[in-house]
Amino acid sequence: MTRRLNRRPEAEADGAFLFALFASVHGAPLAGLDPPLRDRLLRQGFAGQRATYRARYPAARFEVIAQDGASIGRIVTDRGADAVTLIDIVLLPAWRGLGLGTRLIGETMAAARSAGLPLRLSVSADNAGARRLYARLGFAAVRAGDLHHDLAWTPPGAGGS
Repeated sequence: MTRRLNRRPEAEADGAFLFALFASVHGAPLAGLDPPLRDRLLRQGFAGQRATYRARYPAARFEVIAQDGASIGRIVTDRGADAVTLIDIVLLPAWRGLGLGTRLIGETMAAARSAGLPLRLSVSADNAGARRLYARLGFAAVRAGDLHHDLAWTPPGAGGS
């Protein structure tokens, strides 16, 4: 059975869900801290990420991913003049490893292909699983830094990366 995923624009009412989603990714390294300090650091990181994404990509699409009416993740994309950028994609832990992220990335690749543009993204250098996924999908390294790797996928017939 194929799971039906819906995308909808993020709304102010999604704040608590989006924070929980952020914490599901960034909370583990802070697990040993005093809970109020951990919460404060997560909230600062969450606010910083939101502000950075909105400042750097003012025309980006911020979407919540839902399945059967329940919010399960989010995807943030931006279509620029020279590339489509996958800014962020994350699913709640219970929904990871089911192929849903691959499907969402595939949809984003199809949009880039339709636009005749490369798809670019940045992945954490320590996220080996995501880097393997992107390699399997045909992404190539553009730049490898200590913290992040910049990757690009160029559809056949599109401009360079």
